[in-house]
Amino acid sequence: MPECIFCEEYGSEDLSEDCTICPDCGNPPFSGMMFDKKRKEEADRLETEGDLIGAWNILSDEWKSHTDIDYYDEEMAIKILQWIHNLFERNPNMIEQKINMSLMRMTSLHYWGGHNEALDLFEETTNIARREERGDLEIEILNHHIGIQKQRYGSIENIPQYQDLDNRIKELNRINDY
Repeated sequence: MPECIFCEEYGSEDLSEDCTICPDCGNPPFSGMMFDKKRKEEADRLETEGDLIGAWNILSDEWKSHTDIDYYDEEMAIKILQWIHNLFERNPNMIEQKINMSLMRMTSLHYWGGHNEALDLFEETTNIARREERGDLEIEILNHHIGIQKQRYGSIENIPQYQDLDNRIKELNRINDY
């Protein structure tokens, strides 16, 4: 019998397949139970009609809601992330949204202790901005990374390679006259 996705590490009782509320924590116990399939259908319709930003907004909102601190459904979040990745693959011009998704993932990864994965994603995302010659997005990525690292290390002085990051922001500002 399945266990609640929220209680499994605490040894929840086995639940029946038709259970809709966990008796231990009061949450919907199984992955995907909080997802409204009509949201995906709406995102698909919007993309077909050419409203890529509308489709992105729906999918990113769903990803955020499934990676929330109080409701973290990893299995569903991975599924939604794949839909978002597919949207980006079909529409490679969605660079700003792709960067935005990476920033949200970096924040989530750091929160849940995936620091190395988040640092890898930071590098990957920075490379995308550089490849696209989007200094504005690179500045946004660097500032986001510094903000996360400040939370981790307590102050700017303690952030590894802070001076290099700050120098890069200053360089980009000079180049782009920001």
